[in-house]
Amino acid sequence: MPSGNPTLDAPVKDMCYNMPVDTKQETQMNRRDFIRMGAVGGVAAAFQGCMTSIDTPQARNADPFGTLAAKPKPEDSLLEQLAAPAPEAKPEFHVFSKMFQPPLCKDYDAIAELMAKAGFDGIEWTVRPKGHVLPENAKTDLPKAVEAARKQGLKSTMIVTGFTDGDAPESETLLKVAADCGVKQYRPGYFFYDVKKETFKQSFDRIKAGFAALAALSEKTGVKTVYQNHSSWGPSVFGGLVWDVWEAIRDLDPKWMGLEYDPMHAYFETNLSWSHGLELVADRIGAVCLKDFHYQLSKKNPKDHAKFMCAAGEGIVPWKEVKRLLDMHKVKAPFAVHFEYKFDQKDLLKTVKGELDFFKGIFA
Repeated sequence: MPSGNPTLDAPVKDMCYNMPVDTKQETQMNRRDFIRMGAVGGVAAAFQGCMTSIDTPQARNADPFGTLAAKPKPEDSLLEQLAAPAPEAKPEFHVFSKMFQPPLCKDYDAIAELMAKAGFDGIEWTVRPKGHVLPENAKTDLPKAVEAARKQGLKSTMIVTGFTDGDAPESETLLKVAADCGVKQYRPGYFFYDVKKETFKQSFDRIKAGFAALAALSEKTGVKTVYQNHSSWGPSVFGGLVWDVWEAIRDLDPKWMGLEYDPMHAYFETNLSWSHGLELVADRIGAVCLKDFHYQLSKKNPKDHAKFMCAAGEGIVPWKEVKRLLDMHKVKAPFAVHFEYKFDQKDLLKTVKGELDFFKGIFA
């Protein structure tokens, strides 16, 4: 119904854009007319806001009329997606193949099928004397092992070798074959102190030079070296003390020289001080070995204790602390599960899956 006031009866768009200026009617607008005009303008704005809300779905608790902020541009959501951090990759669990050689698993296909059913992500093949792949047969047999794993959806990015001579032609040949098979890193054999013919420093200098040669070989072939810290089985093995390894490799390029860190051996070798070594080498860790142990009375000396390998979770390795420290130092590396104890071979799948599930419960 017309109000009798020409200004209020005008279309809304005329009020906004065609309102007469400097006229007698405008200058003489009374207080009641001003309030009425404001009411009409508010309704129009509200109606426009409602239409915006209907046309464009808005988040709960957002401004219902879309009046407090400009509409987001289509490209904003894309930019936000690009800026968002990528989801964190899940840790990979590979099985160290040593304990599953024939006759336990008759061939490459048998071990690959077993590990795939158990839930592993890959196989760390032994490519060394008495291993799954003999070094002299690597050119023909390593591709077969890798293909058997691939058919089951398993990776073969890590291998374990027995050589320590980075200058030997056969070492280079082996790593070139490995590189062609998609292997990214390898574990070499162990260095040893010569306690009968050398002083500690002489042995250390020789071993340090050996690491330098391995690093050079890695750079040449594209396959990284990761040395395992292994507890001593006598006075000669090098690497029981993690800080010895650190001192030998600290000046080498971490792209080509690292560590396959073994918490079990670190704990056995130095007990409560094991964590200090981890801190030293954290940025060098290319893989983490998983196995457990506890002490038992030594058969040779009833007053002494010996290492007894056991199933995961039945030993004394402080796995939760290992997890905490790896996370604290931002270590992102695949795990290699070892099975180096007398396990039940009657139901292999149950045994293998049980070991893996324990470690996934800690680290996954």
